Amino acid sequence: YLELANLTMGDLKSVATPCIDDHQIAPEDFEAKGVLSPVAFRIVLKILYLARICRVDLLWSVNVLAREVTKWNVACDKRLHRLVSYIQCTKDWVQKSFVGDHPKHCKIAMFVDASFAGDLRDSESTTGGLLAIVGPRTFAPIMWLCKKQTAVSHSSTEAEVVAMEAVLGCEDIPALNLWGEVINVFDPKSKTPSKDEGNYPQQRAEIVILEDNDAVIKITVKGRSPAMRHVNRTHRVNIDWIFERIREDPAIAIKYVNTKQQAAVLLTKGSFIAQTWSNLCSLAQVGTPGKPNGFKNAGGDP
Repeated sequence: YLELANLTMGDLKSVATPCIDDHQIAPEDFEAKGVLSPVAFRIVLKILYLARICRVDLLWSVNVLAREVTKWNVACDKRLHRLVSYIQCTKDWVQKSFVGDHPKHCKIAMFVDASFAGDLRDSESTTGGLLAIVGPRTFAPIMWLCKKQTAVSHSSTEAEVVAMEAVLGCEDIPALNLWGEVINVFDPKSKTPSKDEGNYPQQRAEIVILEDNDAVIKITVKGRSPAMRHVNRTHRVNIDWIFERIREDPAIAIKYVNTKQQAAVLLTKGSFIAQTWSNLCSLAQVGTPGKPNGFKNAGGDP
């Protein structure tokens, strides 16, 4: 980045978060062509690889930039500089996990969240999901997802249901089958008979969907939502399938989690204060090995 942008290490500032709030960027910056327009993809795609492999805290910020490489503007220049500054400040951070339980005592936890009209230009929401293996003494993140939704949602509940469908269908159900096989390998003596319970195969693995929106949980339990009957056409999401799968499949459950404990929040938006961002990174187990997260000389106390 420094080479392509003709900058020095001294130009990188000490920052606590990787994002700039869109409200702090002048409207004309979204229209003017950025200086790094010819070389932006060379920088952004390398950061995207880093974010997908081991730095969940970078994914939202770099995803925003990756969508703009063909229409790069001054706002993107500012966002990229902030992101690289953050990477420099946290270059010793790693993805942490701890495992202290037998596989049969662990479950798949699916943290899922969505912003509501988070993009100032098109008002579309962003889906965020984090998949982890959890147990009494285990927390191992294995997958994270950040994806912009393709249509405008009319409520936060609608955005959350669309996010739940994306993460459940694309990542969780395949992970459920895989984790069931892992349990059978490590504990073959008590292997579950291959019989069906209702319309779904009996599984030894379990998924717990952790949702911080009460309305989403209520309509899922009820099994219908007349107010969202348009979602099938606007978002191309079959919400009846989601409700049926969660209600009928004994291997899938949905539970409420407080927003402060919702690890997927950092994958849905970018405007956070330093302390909130530090807490979210700790929830996702990203930080310096053996140390709690803290930001020195970054506009706030550690």
